[in-house]
Amino acid sequence: MTAWQLPHPAWQELLATLRREAAPIYLVGGAVRDLLLGHAFAITDVDIVVEGGALQHARRAADLLGWAYYPLDESRDVARLVFTQVPGSPLACDIAGMRGGDIETDLSLRDFTVNALALELRADGTTTLLDTTGGQADLRSRTLRAVSSLSLADDPARLLRAVRLATQFGFTLAPATETQLRRLTPNITTVSPERLRDELWKMLTLPRPHDAVRQLADVGLLAYVLPEVNDLQNVAQTAPHVYDVFNHTLATVEAAAALRAWLHSEATTAPWSFLLPWRHKLRHHLDSTVATGHRRGDWLLWYALLHDIGKPATRSEEVIADDIRAPAARRVRFLRHESVGADMASARLNALRFSRHEIELAQAVIHGHMRPHHLHASFSDQPINPRATFRFLRDTGGKQHGPAAALDVLLLALCDLIGTYGGPSPDWTHYGAHITQLIDAAFATAAHPPRPLLDGHDLMQRLALPPGPQVGDLLDQLLEAQAAGDITTPNDALIYARDWLSRRGA
Repeated sequence: MTAWQLPHPAWQELLATLRREAAPIYLVGGAVRDLLLGHAFAITDVDIVVEGGALQHARRAADLLGWAYYPLDESRDVARLVFTQVPGSPLACDIAGMRGGDIETDLSLRDFTVNALALELRADGTTTLLDTTGGQADLRSRTLRAVSSLSLADDPARLLRAVRLATQFGFTLAPATETQLRRLTPNITTVSPERLRDELWKMLTLPRPHDAVRQLADVGLLAYVLPEVNDLQNVAQTAPHVYDVFNHTLATVEAAAALRAWLHSEATTAPWSFLLPWRHKLRHHLDSTVATGHRRGDWLLWYALLHDIGKPATRSEEVIADDIRAPAARRVRFLRHESVGADMASARLNALRFSRHEIELAQAVIHGHMRPHHLHASFSDQPINPRATFRFLRDTGGKQHGPAAALDVLLLALCDLIGTYGGPSPDWTHYGAHITQLIDAAFATAAHPPRPLLDGHDLMQRLALPPGPQVGDLLDQLLEAQAAGDITTPNDALIYARDWLSRRGA
């Protein structure tokens, strides 16, 4: 592979075809940047500029190579090609007509100098690197610099992109670019919700997403794009919390990113090494998708980011000591913050145009994130009993989301506890034992869903019950009693049902 060659054969076929059809063609933007940084194997999307007829050239290449073709913007001569026959993420290529009549003008209209680089690919197979804005020098100095004084104003979505790229590559914002960014932050409100969502999603897939969130707050963007998270700043908490709510949230996000990375690694040492027996299953769980292109492992970061946004609205203080020899001690509480936060998260995710299924799942996970803590406190160093385990799985996942939601809750709870203490809690070993017990139960329930000893038809027939919610409530009670071992036969279930109806006066 040459220095300028994209590694996957599908890329090489596409570029060779476009060279024959439309040479010269120009590989531009992030792909060139990543090639120069030595990140060729991470490239899954590229941008190509042609002198004209981008839609026609893209359709011709798609027909020849079997890529999917989408006309993104016919008025601007932009098309997308997608190749899905590869492991992992699909390959995507945007092909656009040249802006301004020549490649130099096209590059001058781009966002940052490190993205305003182009590889000219000619029909004879030769390749030339074009750098008209000083992008190579900025790459060497790890500097993120706007191409011009108008770059950020021309497309306010670039404000978020600046933070993402700085975090992703460890770049420092050039002073003039940072000044522009801070001045233009209100302009982010003009960006479509879908574009905001996509930029934020990319941020939270980074190895250090907490750094991106902190920088969003520092430059003033967080107040516009995620105001609920911004409002967590300077909201004080008392022991056992070692941080205020905002820094606790960032620590929880950091822990979630570390847990996600650890589960996909082969490392054996980590605070959560007690998860080793379930690593393969948890890895598969995190790699499953909630919606197209949105994996559970990335949603875990969103849950961590939003899990405590209900705290400012529910914060209260109470006196826990009143000694005339010393000032009264106070304890800060956030009663029902998980349910308030779940509703707030639903509203924010809806504003960002996530799917209804994703929003409802996030609501369920955030609403349930305190349950593992409460169960651990209730059972101390004893195993959680079957009835409590059944209730946890039923209440966190329910019929809609199932045991998978319970797994999300348990992983979030682990990260939440790390964020509370700034590391493992004093009773971390016992906490881990409870978490793994519940994880084991969730996987077992997913593999073998409990079957009631009597179904709804049996209950209505044998007990002369009319159809209605009462039958569903009775089935839940029977499943709980069955899980607890209180009933083991259909006759036991019938006796239990009669007794339950009698106690309810039915």
